[in-house]
Amino acid sequence: MIGVHGLYIYGGLLKRIIDPASTAPLGDVDVIALDAKVMAVMTERFGIVFRRVNTAITRTPYFIGKAGQGNAKIVHLALLHSHEQAMRYVMNNQFDIDRLALSDHHLICDPSLDLNAICNAIRCRRATRVQSTRDMTLYAKTRPQIEQHYEARLRSKGYLVID
Repeated sequence: MIGVHGLYIYGGLLKRIIDPASTAPLGDVDVIALDAKVMAVMTERFGIVFRRVNTAITRTPYFIGKAGQGNAKIVHLALLHSHEQAMRYVMNNQFDIDRLALSDHHLICDPSLDLNAICNAIRCRRATRVQSTRDMTLYAKTRPQIEQHYEARLRSKGYLVID
């Protein structure tokens, strides 16, 4: 997926790329696409079939994809319109370790944070809650509940969560 133009990888897969020695199980795959054609490319290259999630709680077009049967990873795809929106989506995550993305072979991080510090925090399994004001307009209305669940998952994977 790394070479797919217009695709941003973030979340657990990016953490695994940064820390391949991690024994934490890889969960679902989180990506952002800037064009619906990216889904067609992913279907062609990886056999991933996407379906739109139709709920009243999502503000951003959101899709779930899966390749084949069995234990294939679920792909969560947010369809955004621009690089600026993708950056706003990623750079407003609650934890420092989630404020980075990989796109077109470039690692992009929140400019207010240090990339090396974020990578070290991932390797040390330490997540620090970012205290600045966040733009929540691209997220689901249920984002606070999603974030509570995510924090519990981080803790279950051995992360130290720092407020």
